[in-house]
Amino acid sequence: MKRLLYIIITLALLSSCQEKATKEPVTLEELKAALIEKKIELSTLETEMQELTDKVAELDPSLQEKSKLVDTTIMTSADFTRYINIQGAVKADDPVNAVSDMGGRISRLFVKEGDFIKRGALLAKLDVSTVESQINEINSALDLAQDVYERQERLWSKKIGSEVQYLQAKNNVERLEKSLETIQLQIKKANVYAPISGTVDMVMTNQGEVASPGMPIVQLLNTSKLKITTDVPENYLKIIRKGMNVDLEFPSLDIVTTGKVSLLGRQIDPANRTLEVEIIPRTTSNLLKPNLLAEIKIKELSSKNVITMPLEYILQEVDGTEFVYVAEKDEEGAHRATKRYVSIGEAAEGSVIITEGLSSGESVIFKGSRNVSNGELIEFSK
Repeated sequence: MKRLLYIIITLALLSSCQEKATKEPVTLEELKAALIEKKIELSTLETEMQELTDKVAELDPSLQEKSKLVDTTIMTSADFTRYINIQGAVKADDPVNAVSDMGGRISRLFVKEGDFIKRGALLAKLDVSTVESQINEINSALDLAQDVYERQERLWSKKIGSEVQYLQAKNNVERLEKSLETIQLQIKKANVYAPISGTVDMVMTNQGEVASPGMPIVQLLNTSKLKITTDVPENYLKIIRKGMNVDLEFPSLDIVTTGKVSLLGRQIDPANRTLEVEIIPRTTSNLLKPNLLAEIKIKELSSKNVITMPLEYILQEVDGTEFVYVAEKDEEGAHRATKRYVSIGEAAEGSVIITEGLSSGESVIFKGSRNVSNGELIEFSK
């Protein structure tokens, strides 16, 4: 009934305006004057209609404008950084083999795989029983030769015997002494020592087996000098450089640290179009092990003091134009949703840079933005 009353009043006003036109204008001046009169009448009519509408709304609460419930966020300037994520692996320096300088059966092996040892530590001992027998034989021969030499020396001092006999006896002693010295040096080579400090990565010759000269017995890894190796796609060559800092994460250990690029490969792998890169981590954690998975974050883009927002806050019109709704106060102090067209820039991890359309400090509607329209009354969630 109240809506019907509103329509009747509107029609009555329109009818009263039509009754005032008693004479049709003919000339140009009359037409212009009539047009001005009609505009004045229309303005007066709209004012009267608005007054009637307001009065009807006051009497009928169902006609009052209802507000939409929304949540907002304040735009602020901040630094924006975008990274590229690459997987790598922990590597140690090239393994070093501990070898035997002489052949023989391994009588004792003092280490096992996984042991950490220091440089110079005894790793294995070879069976030298054969060599010791040779030493005993040489010692016996040397004792006899020494006795003969002393006898020949006494005789020669008395001009008894020939000089040749004396020289032969002397030479025989010196020869056996040299042989003994050589054999004793071989015994020292029977002990195999660690050439570096590190971890026993592999035992290559077990106790009881025969080792040949130069044969690897134990393989060592220097785990105190670990590095991260990865293959970087060639399209990132303009970003990565030697000496730059990168972020490192070891997911299985929950360790986050940084590192420095220490080496760039000299050529692109033609098979997968990547470049080998080495990174030295700054952490000295003993938990890092060779072949451990590493997540590498390399900074690709960095912008200072820009306005960013989640990409999901941005709405699109049918033609693809981006916009957001901003909460603004009207003349009466009520908050209304105002459509604001924006231009977007670089994006990363669900956030995007707003290059035009928003300023720091403005309140952007994010929750409920799809349920409001331009100029609609809004209120904020408690």
